[in-house]
Amino acid sequence: MTYSPCQSSARTSRYSGDGVRGAALACLVALFALCGTATSAADGTAVVPAGDYLELESVVDGRCQILSEGGKLRVLRNTHPERAVAYRLLRVFAGDHPQGLVTGVAPPGSAVVKLGCTKVDGRVQDWQVQRADFE
Repeated sequence: MTYSPCQSSARTSRYSGDGVRGAALACLVALFALCGTATSAADGTAVVPAGDYLELESVVDGRCQILSEGGKLRVLRNTHPERAVAYRLLRVFAGDHPQGLVTGVAPPGSAVVKLGCTKVDGRVQDWQVQRADFE
């Protein structure tokens, strides 16, 4: 019986392999570790990830204050002047309990996207950026 790299075996995982495959994976991991998340453009300038243009901010809002004392409206702002950013946010309620995902597109030029109140029935609510990509 001959071995084919396409055949799976109970003894090996799909990420371990002999020779070239293992070395290629090690090189790829090292490359990502050295480069980080930002890459370089052809002209030598650094490419900034889309998530760096998203800002979460709390603003005073009468409705949120009525809902729960001290509550503010949480908004998402895209600070990129020309490009829209598609996002996925994780909503966290009462500490570290994930309560759902919010997806959408933040328009360019500091327009705000309303997310919700920072307090609901006295418990803290917040959002965390999980993913962001330019449209």
